[in-house]
Amino acid sequence: MFFCIQKSTITMDSTLVALFFLLHVLSVGTGKPLPDTKSTIEPLIKTLLVRLNAFPVIPVNPPQELEGFSSIVVALDGYNNLISENLLNVAQVKTEISRLTNDISELMDCTEKNPKPTLPVHLQQLQNEWEQDPERYVEAISMAAINGAREIVEMLQNQIHGIPSC
Repeated sequence: MFFCIQKSTITMDSTLVALFFLLHVLSVGTGKPLPDTKSTIEPLIKTLLVRLNAFPVIPVNPPQELEGFSSIVVALDGYNNLISENLLNVAQVKTEISRLTNDISELMDCTEKNPKPTLPVHLQQLQNEWEQDPERYVEAISMAAINGAREIVEMLQNQIHGIPSC
């Protein structure tokens, strides 16, 4: 009798293990696939451009070509930091720039090895002006930063189909 109890216990334990294994395989196999980061970037770029185009366009030097995602992220972050939160209707723009840089960073993690970011000359000039006198030209620097961010986002929009996916 004692042997019979052990045998049923062993059978029940292996049945539970098999049941948990089957449950795990089914839950993993039927899960919704993760969205492609590239497909989330394109609509974000379009809405961000609509918001950026609501601000006046200030003529600046022709945009500098940026090499790789790391340069795009550094440039957008730099411009975003220079945009004053005191400007009207800028909070959503700043949020969307941050979201875009986060999405690009996810792509960067799986596509770029040893990134070497470069800053646009225009951004470096704005940062130097800001460091010299942060309060004096707040609105002018913010508007120039918005235009710089617009140029980067437009460049990104034109190159979206060349972006490799993970």
